[in-house]
Amino acid sequence: MTEQPIGSGAFLLAGAGDVREIIMNRPAVLNAADCQWMTDLHLALDAVESDRDLRVVVVRGVGSSFCTGIDLNSLASGKIKIEWFQRWEHAMRRLESLEPITIAKMQGYAIGGGLQVALACDLRIAADNAQLGLPAVLEALIPGLGTFRLPRFIGLGRAKRMILTGELLSAHKSLEIGLVDWVAEEGKLDSLTNEIIEGLLKGSRTAQSYSKWLTLGAFEKDCGTIVDDYLKYQAKTVASPEHRIAMEQYLKLKGR
Repeated sequence: MTEQPIGSGAFLLAGAGDVREIIMNRPAVLNAADCQWMTDLHLALDAVESDRDLRVVVVRGVGSSFCTGIDLNSLASGKIKIEWFQRWEHAMRRLESLEPITIAKMQGYAIGGGLQVALACDLRIAADNAQLGLPAVLEALIPGLGTFRLPRFIGLGRAKRMILTGELLSAHKSLEIGLVDWVAEEGKLDSLTNEIIEGLLKGSRTAQSYSKWLTLGAFEKDCGTIVDDYLKYQAKTVASPEHRIAMEQYLKLKGR
């Protein structure tokens, strides 16, 4: 799979057709996020947002770790200002709102902003050596809108414990509490990811997209609004070519 540098090269893009990869490319610093990293992430999001053929976007990191979040050298030297944090949250919302299904493919450290990236994705796959956490308070920081997203995945109590203590969790403990969706055995992260993508591509793009929007709104909209949205989306889904083909295949299997 050909990898194309984005901007300064802090990110790479790979793939074509149904599946693309957004690849964090600062392995020497465990893919930590500095100012140029932020600029390149927005450029990568521009590219996938404009690709109307996409079904799945995989986010991964080069090297031993997924991402360790904010680059503390840049922060300590004063290069990172409050505007950086604003751009960060805009990037996370853009990632969360992508039409394709997004998968965080994690190995090694997925901590701080790295875990925030994973939380902004739809699905999370972790290698069995992964460690996840939000240790920002240990650096006298707030872990961004990880404070908003994390409780939705693991509940308020567990989220408070992780956020207030900064503790790291193993991949298997993360699976146990619902923080990740799959854990890959050693050496099988690529094969498990490909298997999951293959399964996703069997689903209806229309149904998956509308289901994603409804799920994203589950904690943000009132029930009445969700019902109205659901009925509008269901009408479009039932009218889609994918639904017609699925029903034709069903009738064929039934011998009608």
